[in-house]
Amino acid sequence: MVMYRLLLLDIDGTITENDLSVSLHALETLRMVKKKNPSLKICLVSGNVLPVMMGIRNILGVGDSLMAENGGILLHEEKITKFFDREIPWKAFEKIRIDHGAREFITNRWRETSISFILDKTVDYTEYHDMFNVRIEDSGYAKHILNMEQGKGFAAKKLMELYNCDPMETISCGDGENDIGMIKITGHSGVPNNSIDLLKENAEYVSDHSYGNGLVDIFRHFSLL
Repeated sequence: MVMYRLLLLDIDGTITENDLSVSLHALETLRMVKKKNPSLKICLVSGNVLPVMMGIRNILGVGDSLMAENGGILLHEEKITKFFDREIPWKAFEKIRIDHGAREFITNRWRETSISFILDKTVDYTEYHDMFNVRIEDSGYAKHILNMEQGKGFAAKKLMELYNCDPMETISCGDGENDIGMIKITGHSGVPNNSIDLLKENAEYVSDHSYGNGLVDIFRHFSLL
């Protein structure tokens, strides 16, 4: 039997329901998983900002480390480490706002390493990638402008190094475009049925259930319950 030592969890669309409320089923089950597997490190990895993630950690009752802003900033043992800054993403956003009327996401006031925005039309962002050397990813809830090396793949690598885990000891779970790097770098991965098609194509296990119920099913699949 595989000994899992690290579990990396996206929040929105994975631990939450469609309306972004925390799934009570997932919440209760996460606490059961931690109780059954006391040595398992459970880390939240999100495009959201650190203050919001700290509140969610308190609600869930789990979260050994928090990796916010798609790998931009880490909270570990109450110490914050910032890996990037937001100067270049902000310049890219200003250009996109002028060109297309993009609107800032409300959490930008707390962002330190990235910028998030909303744009109600389809845009090819290739020229902005090239012009500013940034990456633009869609979480399904907002678009995130990241520094080129930033992303959940970077986050997963840092967390595996932090806990001295190899990929085959690590499980990742997510549902959006910005989770692809994370599930590609970890040895095991599960995604709920509400995930985008590209994520399903790259995941080890795809649940028949969506949102929080899907996460619970993933835990059962990997024998964490």
